[in-house]
Amino acid sequence: MKKIFTIYSCVILIILTSCSKEWLEEKQDIKLIVPTTLNDFDLLLNTSAFEQDGRGSTENGSDEADYTLAQFNALPFPFQRNLATWTVTEFEQLSTNQNEWNIAYSQIQVCNVVLTGLDKIVRDENNKELYDRIKGTALYHRSRQFLNLAMTFCKYYDARSSTSDLGIPLKLTDDIEEPIFRSTLEETYQRIVQDLLIASEILPIEKLSATHIAKGGAFALLARSYLYMDNFRDAKNAADSSYKYHNYIEDYNALNPAASRPLNIQSKEMHIPLNPRMSVGYATVGRINQDLYNSYDGNDLRKVLFFKKETDGRYSFKGHYRAALFSGTSTPEILLIGAESRARLGDSKGAIHQLNILLEKRFKTGQFVPYYAGTANETLDIILSERRKELLTRCLRWQDLKRLNRDPRYAKTLTRTIGDQTYSLPAGDPRYVLPIPQFIINFNGITQNEQ
Repeated sequence: MKKIFTIYSCVILIILTSCSKEWLEEKQDIKLIVPTTLNDFDLLLNTSAFEQDGRGSTENGSDEADYTLAQFNALPFPFQRNLATWTVTEFEQLSTNQNEWNIAYSQIQVCNVVLTGLDKIVRDENNKELYDRIKGTALYHRSRQFLNLAMTFCKYYDARSSTSDLGIPLKLTDDIEEPIFRSTLEETYQRIVQDLLIASEILPIEKLSATHIAKGGAFALLARSYLYMDNFRDAKNAADSSYKYHNYIEDYNALNPAASRPLNIQSKEMHIPLNPRMSVGYATVGRINQDLYNSYDGNDLRKVLFFKKETDGRYSFKGHYRAALFSGTSTPEILLIGAESRARLGDSKGAIHQLNILLEKRFKTGQFVPYYAGTANETLDIILSERRKELLTRCLRWQDLKRLNRDPRYAKTLTRTIGDQTYSLPAGDPRYVLPIPQFIINFNGITQNEQ
């Protein structure tokens, strides 16, 4: 027990609060008690720290929320107000549990400690299941945070420029003295895909608990990654594999719309519970965009399960899976990725079938009228509309805007009026790529994003 406590306190607490800073910010003379056994590594990866996800900051800048002047001023951090008005010039150094960059690289460092330690253990018939689960889990979490960082601090992936566009620092070892530099975006995404392919192969089919990842979740993150590479064929295949292993869909008819948080049910739709960082203020302060609210059909149960009417007559969001917003992958996202990928590959009938599987569980019993496949453009329009309605507040909309803005049919200039001031963000604007925290630039000298 003393050994476990020592490992937990010295490795988890030091790594999760300091080690990322040691190689990203300032060097410290800290001696770590290094874990050595499979049980040690298993403990390192199964802590609440790994429920912290990234991309909360990008959610503040999306088009899902509106603010009055009073609501805007009630946002907890000045940085959130800058994000909401697209006036960020510097990614502020926030507290440890809010800073997305440090949270990501802290988890990456733990994963690298585990992967380095596994290389020193012989995999044999007696330990192979535990060994593979630990390795797959470490690769999954490292890939998850690499993708979060790329979605926040990099341009959208474009195969034509990905070998010259800047990616993120790909930290692949536990050596805190290792020189740090930004990879290309192509290298970033290829590393994510490569590691997730391994993880999806070696992880177990069944989850040990709600906080453990399994095959379905690894394939889901792989599908998300392929979608954001415009690799629709592989995205479809990964989504289908995820659905094969994890196909639970919540029937919203079984929930109580009068409850203050009707979806706070630890839904089995989640592959793993994840909360975004930094805090997303609009979920409790702002109001859901009225056009978005009006887009839900009267028989769509999401209209009463997701939203709460406030005293000002507008709607706030109450459709949390957990105590905080959820940013992980889920069965609905996988069906939507499968549907969109099929539509873009010319299979409108298959795309609509995937969508109808989901929506049948979202409408009042007997009231859902299935969609039918139309032209390729009509089918894609329907799917993208339903994607926005199903996945709001999942910290995906910002990346969706980045990718859809490249298509003139979907390009959108965001506008937000706060008091008597109107702010705008044109499609393709450099501000869609957030600046790397300046304290990281100051210490390591890595290249800052264009602003």
